[in-house]
Amino acid sequence: MANRPEPEIEITQPLVRALLRDQCPTLANLPLRELSRGWDNTNFRLGDDAIVRVPHRQVAAPLVLHEQSWLPILAAQLDMPIPSPIHTGTPTLDFPWPWSVTPFFAGADAVGHTLNNPTNTATLLGTFFRQLHTTAPTDAPVNKFRGCPLVNRATSFATNVDQIDDQFDRDRITAIFDTACAIPSSSEHVWLHGDLHMRNMVVDHGELSAVIDWGDICAGDRATDLAGAFMLVPGHIDTVADHAGADDAAWERARGWAAHFAVVYLAHSDDDPIMERIGTDLFTTLLAL
Repeated sequence: MANRPEPEIEITQPLVRALLRDQCPTLANLPLRELSRGWDNTNFRLGDDAIVRVPHRQVAAPLVLHEQSWLPILAAQLDMPIPSPIHTGTPTLDFPWPWSVTPFFAGADAVGHTLNNPTNTATLLGTFFRQLHTTAPTDAPVNKFRGCPLVNRATSFATNVDQIDDQFDRDRITAIFDTACAIPSSSEHVWLHGDLHMRNMVVDHGELSAVIDWGDICAGDRATDLAGAFMLVPGHIDTVADHAGADDAAWERARGWAAHFAVVYLAHSDDDPIMERIGTDLFTTLLAL
């Protein structure tokens, strides 16, 4: 397996403090501490109510711009809270890429948290899908890795399957993926979150309360996002479907996307036991359905 990519710039507390003092002085003296470091961004908790989101890889810089441009628009059509930027930071002499200050949402990621009412959560998730998956404008971001025909990911899928541990049933997960690839692709161009796994769904007191990390926001086939239902509420897919506005073919493709994500998480999680757990749980779920 493999580790996550290394940061190209180390995002330190002094650097973040300097960015705030330069561009957001009213918030610059609030308490600041590192909160998380993902594949592309480092996040700092700022005071009680905000997060500073700073890319540590160049590839993430345009994704931050996508969040800054489009999340304010999407926030207006969603009941579910999302991190529409409070401040849109720009490059400086000391830091070459855009960065943001966003709201902080109470709670924690959904990994390992028990839902009070999974049926209610499935309804909330389905409603979120229906409100989000509206026709996107022609200038919406396009992501060649998300929202595309699933068959476009076949080579990557095969490579990742070869890297996962022998304890996983590679033949069965490949059969799920191949079956989904045989479903006719969709030509729809709807808004997508693009990376809807358990770390990007916030649970507060047992309730789904926010969806975060929109760096992969794009337009394309909604099946990419629907795969997230197999992670959060795998026993309540029918309830999600009742509220999501997606047809049966989209759900068949979604199962293939879920298989794709399961092997991605497993193949690139040597240094990330949480993503390994997400991949393992999803793999097990798909084989049990």
